[in-house]
Amino acid sequence: MISNTYPGPPSMPRSVTLAKPKGKGKSYTAFLKPIVSAEWLRQIRLKYPHAPQPPSGNVSLRMHGHFLLHYLSLCNNLYKLPPYCTMCGHRNPMSLLRLRFQSHQSILTHMLTIDDNQRYAYDSRVCLYCPSGVTGSEIHFILECPATSHVALDLIQFLTTLLYDTCQPDWSTLTTPQQTSLIQGDPPSTLPNKFHHVWLQSTLPVILDYVSHLESFLYNMT
Repeated sequence: MISNTYPGPPSMPRSVTLAKPKGKGKSYTAFLKPIVSAEWLRQIRLKYPHAPQPPSGNVSLRMHGHFLLHYLSLCNNLYKLPPYCTMCGHRNPMSLLRLRFQSHQSILTHMLTIDDNQRYAYDSRVCLYCPSGVTGSEIHFILECPATSHVALDLIQFLTTLLYDTCQPDWSTLTTPQQTSLIQGDPPSTLPNKFHHVWLQSTLPVILDYVSHLESFLYNMT
């Protein structure tokens, strides 16, 4: 006899059963949102037991690479748009979104590359512009690659000054994942939450300009 071990959706709460017919779908969606977010966090912690602390060690998987940069996003509500999508009308945030979510086809570790039904390993996707065989990740292209790192110099100078003005750790004391996280629109992990909005208002226009320039530069290189 075949048995089904899938638990199924949770039972209808009173807020849904008492809602008017036209509002039941909206009410049930509101009920499910925190449950789905909590399940997402549980699944991530199964993979990385120390979350939301950043994973350690050499990056060998895309998920590892993503949460090394954006591990604090583990605490976010999955159904709330991130501020870089809503706060700045200066430029379309789609390029930054692609860069943050590892779907930018000019970054080698973001590409879906399959040969003989085998997906290339993360750390085998080496930079085409460096002779040392280093992995072509977003960290490498943004901060380390001699062919592209100069594009970020003005932004790094801006962030260095802003870190100093807000009494945050000096840019030179940050790890490369922490530096890349700032460049991709995350506030400093040491900055109190009440100052995040002001930080993002100051940085997002400059960051979106940088990402646009980096994207154009990468396209022209290919």
